[in-house]
Amino acid sequence: MEQQVSENNISAGQTSIKKQASMDYKLLIDTAALAGTLMLENGAEIYRVEETIDYMLKTSGLKTSEAFVVSTGIMISLDDPSIDALTVIRRVNRGATNLNVVAQVNDISRKFYKRVISLEEAFSQLKHLDKTQYPWWLKDICTIFVVASFAGMYGGNGYDMLATAIVGIFLAAWLHAGKKIGLNSLIKDLTASVVISVMASVMVHIGVGMHIDRIIIGAIMVLVPGAAITNAIRDTLHGDYTSGNANILQAFAEAAMIALGVYVGLLLL
Repeated sequence: MEQQVSENNISAGQTSIKKQASMDYKLLIDTAALAGTLMLENGAEIYRVEETIDYMLKTSGLKTSEAFVVSTGIMISLDDPSIDALTVIRRVNRGATNLNVVAQVNDISRKFYKRVISLEEAFSQLKHLDKTQYPWWLKDICTIFVVASFAGMYGGNGYDMLATAIVGIFLAAWLHAGKKIGLNSLIKDLTASVVISVMASVMVHIGVGMHIDRIIIGAIMVLVPGAAITNAIRDTLHGDYTSGNANILQAFAEAAMIALGVYVGLLLL
C-alpha cells in the first residue's frame, strides 16, 4: 500500500515537473514570437527576424526548434520527446519603419541568449518596449529640409528649392491627414503624389519656382520605397525568395502609385 502511494506521488511529481517545463517552453515560444513580431512590424529584414527567433529558441535545448517567417506572418515550433509539441502562428501587419525598435529587440534577444537576463525579464522588456519615434514636428521639419535638398541635388536653383520646401509643407500636412483618416499605404502614396504635382505646378505658375520637373522629383523622394527595395534585395541575397519577391512587388506597386499620382496631378492643371 505504501509502495503504491509512493509510486503515485512520484508519478504526480513527474507530471507536475512536465507541466512546469511546458509552461516555461510556452513562455519561451511566446517571447520569441513577440520579438519577431516587433521586428517585422518595424521594418526588419526577414532573415534577421528568423535569426533572432532561432537564437532565442536554441536556449531551450530541445531537439527541434523551427522558425518560418514571411512578410505577413510568423510560424514557430518547439518539439522534443520529453514534451508535447508547441506551435505558435502570428499574423503581422507591417507599420512604419522604426529601426530604434529593431535595435532594442536585438539587444534584448542577445542579452537573453547570453543569460544576462532571464526569460521572464526578456518577455517583460519586450512587452514594455519604448516604441516612441521622433516628435511629429521634427519629422515634418526634416521632410521639408530633405525635399528642398533633393531639389537642389537634382539641379534645381534656389527658387526651386524654396518652392519644393513649400510643397513639402503641403505634403507633410497631407501625410498627417492620410494617417488620421486611415488610408491604405498605396492610396496614400497616390494621393500624396497628386498633391505634390499640383502644388509644384502652382509654384511654377505663380513664379516661386522655375523648373517643375526638379520640384516634383525632389518632393517625391520622401515617398520612394527605398527601405522596402533594400530589404527585398537583402532577403533575396539570403535565399529568402518568397519574402524578397513579395517586398519587390510591394516596392514596385508603391512606385507605380507615385508615378500615376504625378501624372494625374499634371493632368488636373
